[in-house]
Amino acid sequence: MRDHRTAGPTLLRAPHAAQVILVVLCAVVLTFGALFYLWQRYQFIRLGFEVAELRARKAALEERIEPLVVEAEYLSRLERIERIARESLGLRPPAPSQVLLMGDHGEPALPVQ
Repeated sequence: MRDHRTAGPTLLRAPHAAQVILVVLCAVVLTFGALFYLWQRYQFIRLGFEVAELRARKAALEERIEPLVVEAEYLSRLERIERIARESLGLRPPAPSQVLLMGDHGEPALPVQ
């Protein structure tokens, strides 16, 4: 017959090992869950800063665009271009015989009279 002292540790060892495994498994799951949560919070904060930085850059670029648009409008005025063509380049309006109307497919139509 077996002594209860020899049977006891083997009987207690199996449930005790299962409890240890269960505790370790819970600790691993909780650790990974906490690490995932912290990683998400880090990404959320990092992306928040990145969005704020991009918004600031966008505002700065929009401020730089406005004077450029005004300058482009000034430089593309027909009166200015015509004055430069006459004074600097010595151009003059074309004679009516030099004007050709173009058809729909790019072939010349009759000259303007």
